[in-house]
Amino acid sequence: MKTKNLQSVAFIVVALFFAVIPSSSSLADPCPQPPARTDVFTNIGNLGLSVTNLGYIGNSFSTRNPSGRYPLNSNVEHVYSGGIWVGAINANGEARVSTGSQDANGVGQGNELREFDLIGICSDEALSITSNLQNFPNYSRSALANQHIECNYNDFAQPEGGGHSPLGIKINQRTLAWGNAYANDFVILNYRIVNISGEELRELYLGLWVDTTVGNTEQTDPYDGQAAVPWNYYDDFNGAWGAEGFVDPAHTPESDPNIWMAYEHDDDGEEGMATSWIGYRLLGTSEEPNLAPGQAPVSYNSWGFRHVPQEDDWYYDADDPDELVPGKYQIMSNGDFDVGETQEADYSIASNWVGILSTGPFPSLAPDDTISITFAVVAGVDSLSLLENSKVAQIAYIDQFSVPSGPPSPIIDFQYDSNTVKIQWAPGDSLDADNNVRVVDDPLRSPEHHISTITGQYDFQGYRVYRFQGENFTLEPEDESQIVAQFDIVDGRGFDTGLPPLNENGLREFVDHNLLNGFPYQYAVTSFSAPNELEQLKSFESGWQENGTLIYPGPAPSGSASVSGIGVFPNPYRASSLFDGQTGELEKGRKIWFTGLPAHCKIQVFNLMGEVVKTLHHDDPSLGMESWNTLTEHGRALATGLYIYAVTDLDTNEVNQGKLVIIK
Repeated sequence: MKTKNLQSVAFIVVALFFAVIPSSSSLADPCPQPPARTDVFTNIGNLGLSVTNLGYIGNSFSTRNPSGRYPLNSNVEHVYSGGIWVGAINANGEARVSTGSQDANGVGQGNELREFDLIGICSDEALSITSNLQNFPNYSRSALANQHIECNYNDFAQPEGGGHSPLGIKINQRTLAWGNAYANDFVILNYRIVNISGEELRELYLGLWVDTTVGNTEQTDPYDGQAAVPWNYYDDFNGAWGAEGFVDPAHTPESDPNIWMAYEHDDDGEEGMATSWIGYRLLGTSEEPNLAPGQAPVSYNSWGFRHVPQEDDWYYDADDPDELVPGKYQIMSNGDFDVGETQEADYSIASNWVGILSTGPFPSLAPDDTISITFAVVAGVDSLSLLENSKVAQIAYIDQFSVPSGPPSPIIDFQYDSNTVKIQWAPGDSLDADNNVRVVDDPLRSPEHHISTITGQYDFQGYRVYRFQGENFTLEPEDESQIVAQFDIVDGRGFDTGLPPLNENGLREFVDHNLLNGFPYQYAVTSFSAPNELEQLKSFESGWQENGTLIYPGPAPSGSASVSGIGVFPNPYRASSLFDGQTGELEKGRKIWFTGLPAHCKIQVFNLMGEVVKTLHHDDPSLGMESWNTLTEHGRALATGLYIYAVTDLDTNEVNQGKLVIIK
């Protein structure tokens, strides 16, 4: 009998689906099933993690939204898919496991296997996004983080592949992210599992299964199955760190002896374009597992993609009917620590690894009782920063998700002129919940009137304006951006430069000159607090991503399409133009700018046969430019040649025409 099977086996269905009947109290008032949310991702910090209300994280590169992107404003992805696993012995004495995600090629195949759904879940609890940042429109006193994504789902799904026997559980998932510079490299996943089966569940094991994969989407393309250089899933190194006394000392960091964490990084770092690390750390559970003498509290199991156990409980190998193979429940409970070279497999080589961190057993979960488990998905520029960032996540968990912070970033607006950008923000008041009316009666929602949650005193000290030239970061934004201005209240501390004066509209204002029209710039305005010597508190600064914005400087809108200032640049356009978002021949990186546009207009590009190859719509009262990636309406690349463009002012119906040359 084997304790683990790493051989590929065919999927077989050996059990008929049967529904666990939930207790009358749990689904007494059924409501229309709310929509699945698969378009949500964390964007307040440096890690953009896709989360859903279907039990899984990551988007399997089904969209270009971040799946596990780090830094957020980069092209480096780290997570393919992942999800919560819950295993238990049901009232019939059967070992069952409900999974949010498992080995699958893409979201479509994943949905055929996914075992969590929204059956009986009402819209008001399906998914919500709130923030503890007091000037954010979705501010809530109950939010635990700068970005608090909360959802509910249960394991009553009926996957197309069949074979799922629900345990009868409902899961409340809280995804927590922060923008503060010291806490913006991780996302905390807190799962609260409720037994709604009406019967006792015994010998529970809880875990997080993750398929990590690291690469740069500009170097290898995971979105296009016909890409010239496809994504390489088989060049990643995996490993884990375990707690002192339970694993080989070589896998226990001296600085963090109680750690349980899995990690992955790319083999060659894609020639320096994807050198960061990703990991997932078990932060804790609401109760301690009931361990037998010498039993490890956590199992780390790793296997090659497509080798996930095919059943929940022991089953016979389809290729060898005499071989009994452990199921998912046995994997979760085996106490293994799959690192290095073992008798079963060599985990030290680069490959397409997946893994699960699991803990248990928890002897019993009575009807309507709750048990919780918390993980952190963590990123870092290297192994040392990954460890350090994960320790901050551990401290946040121990402190009940309390991350000290100062005043939030202001809400900023941009005004444009040629080679110039003007950044404006309210001196004290921010937008209301409708995002259009200034709040004037609640100083707690203002950076300049912020009250520290630690001291209960006003703590605002000033603003910093950051600028970065480019579309994508390779490091964290705070490290790559330049501080182009700092404003400090006059109080005998710091630089005492004073705050920006109010303009004619009563707004703070910073003007940046000598920029390049049509080139990408990213700006952020952060707030910072004064150090508090009495409380031994350092100065806290708000997060770069709280208002970080990508802009393209250019002239303000013209008054009419008949104005002769309408034009296009670069013209002629060459494939190697510095206006491209990237070098090389990838069409999606190209960019041509139409300039001198009216605020509301339509831009049409024609070939010499008079056929419309592209229509663009411009609606921007502050910027008189619009970009085009040189692709047709059908996403095809244009050939070298002469093209005609026509700009129609939608307010006056006036038309301006011109010529454009494309050279490749």
